[in-house]
Amino acid sequence: MKELTIYDPNISWAKHTIKVSFMIWGYKGYVTYKVGGNTKGLSLIAIDSDDLYDANFEDNPVNFRDLDEDWFSMELTNDKGDSTLVEDEFDRLGDYIVGVEIIAHEPE
Repeated sequence: MKELTIYDPNISWAKHTIKVSFMIWGYKGYVTYKVGGNTKGLSLIAIDSDDLYDANFEDNPVNFRDLDEDWFSMELTNDKGDSTLVEDEFDRLGDYIVGVEIIAHEPE
């Protein structure tokens, strides 16, 4: 995916690709998903656990998944290629999020 180089705030109806980055100790990973509609900027990156609970991921290298209605699981990897399994309650998902960014923006 190419880097976002221009963000036109005048486009009202757009499809945005959002990247959510996770980290615990030296283990990291991310997911991406698309959001469409008449929304932009901060309203897109002010996410909560419900946004990821219901998301249809474009890219999911951490194998983020719903274990049941209150729990999630994901596999994060360090720079050596070692991985760790994270299983926790959705209410604690925010503890692992270290970044949220808009990585693509296109008119609908």
